[in-house]
Amino acid sequence: MSAEPVRAQQPVAVASPDPADLTGRWVYLRDIGAGVLTGAARTPAGRWYWSLRTPEGEVEGTGFPHAAPLSRHALPRTRRARHHLRALHADLSEYAPEAVAERTRVEHDRDLLDLELAVQP
Repeated sequence: MSAEPVRAQQPVAVASPDPADLTGRWVYLRDIGAGVLTGAARTPAGRWYWSLRTPEGEVEGTGFPHAAPLSRHALPRTRRARHHLRALHADLSEYAPEAVAERTRVEHDRDLLDLELAVQP
């Protein structure tokens, strides 16, 4: 018998084949980078339309979004995103104190990124 306590199994996040299931989460989008997937839907013609909010701005596109939840493999890009969000928040606080809505969005994105990275195994 071992003296080491039994550790609870952590649920494994499996990437959904439907990118719309990742809407509202930080994802890694191939050829684009890391950001919050703000929308992913099929058009009536059957093509995908998606939008991604990165620290550098909004990116929109068509075609299947090869999005995956953040993982430890995307750490260099997520570090860059966190650094950019911190700098953006500092700039908004100092140079545009009236931009409350944008500053709140940046804080939300940074908090969401920290939460999603904290649950990574």
